[in-house]
Amino acid sequence: MGVPARFMGPRLVYVACVLGLVAFGLVMVFSSSSILNLISDDAGNNPAYYLTRQAGFALVGVVGAYALYRIDYHALTHRIGPAIWAGTVLALLLIFLPVAGQDAYGATRWIAVGPLHFQPSEFAKITVVLAAAELLDEFRRTGGSFEPGFLARAAVVLGVPLLLIVLQPDKGSTMVCAVTVLVMAYLAGVDWRFCAGVAALGFLGFLLLSLKDGYSRARILTMLDPWRDPYGDGYQLIQGFYAFGSGGLFGVGIGMGRAKYSYLPFPYNDFIFAMVGEECGLLGALGLVAAFGLLLWCGYRIARYAPDLTGRLVAAGCSTLIFAQMLLNVSGVVGAFPLSGKPIPFVSYGGSSIMASLMLAGLVLSVSRQSRLPLTEHDERRRDWSVTEAPRDPGPTGSFAGEATPRSAR
Repeated sequence: MGVPARFMGPRLVYVACVLGLVAFGLVMVFSSSSILNLISDDAGNNPAYYLTRQAGFALVGVVGAYALYRIDYHALTHRIGPAIWAGTVLALLLIFLPVAGQDAYGATRWIAVGPLHFQPSEFAKITVVLAAAELLDEFRRTGGSFEPGFLARAAVVLGVPLLLIVLQPDKGSTMVCAVTVLVMAYLAGVDWRFCAGVAALGFLGFLLLSLKDGYSRARILTMLDPWRDPYGDGYQLIQGFYAFGSGGLFGVGIGMGRAKYSYLPFPYNDFIFAMVGEECGLLGALGLVAAFGLLLWCGYRIARYAPDLTGRLVAAGCSTLIFAQMLLNVSGVVGAFPLSGKPIPFVSYGGSSIMASLMLAGLVLSVSRQSRLPLTEHDERRRDWSVTEAPRDPGPTGSFAGEATPRSAR
């Protein structure tokens, strides 16, 4: 009978957005890093050094995304979920071992594997989404009450990974994961007042923790007044303002920006949004944000037609996490929030980031494969004209033959 357009529409737009963002990211990574690589001995004086590495990581991420697309997400949340969780916790623990963990920029977030460095917290986000989806599905199945046993299990399953992430310290990833879990809880039917209360307490806790930490406190003060130390803590943010402002409405053209000439630190990573503003202008920057908004909308459309609550939460959680991390980066670059050091998914340079982001997209598409859509008048007519019709026996989900069923059950 074919696949209804309202089913394929969000999926195709979602795939197009992801591929478009990856392609745009490769262009911007090359544009913003070519000058620095040209004068860098570590990069072999190769202007395309970061571009080739990012393209390789993106290819690995596409393979991972396709693998997750083909796997039934129920297996990831139930059957092999405990193994995924244990592997994630083990990887996060390895960071704290001197023989494995790598320090950089005031944090221990990387594991060295030969010449490559991986950031387990990026992949831990996938585990958090899967674990939260399974827990919230159990919450609904058991009547929607916070039993002591459920709370204890949630504290271990979600609390342990988040605690290990915040101890690195990586407050940005912890915040993104916490926001995602709260959104998933609200979508699962948890009272909004409870979610709002937890969010308020979490924000207060993060604020107190940040004020206690000298590095985080400096970032908060820099956000409030970057010009108090224009050649120290405020230098990167001020240079980002200059880069963004010099782009005007239409930008100076891709490859023509000046901030990347050793003025703006990390123009290919943390501050790639400032480079987008300089070279593509305000319209280009807003277009990038709009692309993520469209990605979020498509993800929620896919979640709407998921065959069960677990699927809805997985699709919505992955989409929310990607969008929240983009907002965290953009708000930091424009001075509306303290800098977090988190990259823009699909766009900023970073192997772990682009691989994990593509795998999150693969999970959304895995849910889309099994979407169940209500029959429209046109579907009814097409079914009536069908030569054969399956017997009307209820399936495992309680639906009858002739009604929309998960793709995996066809």
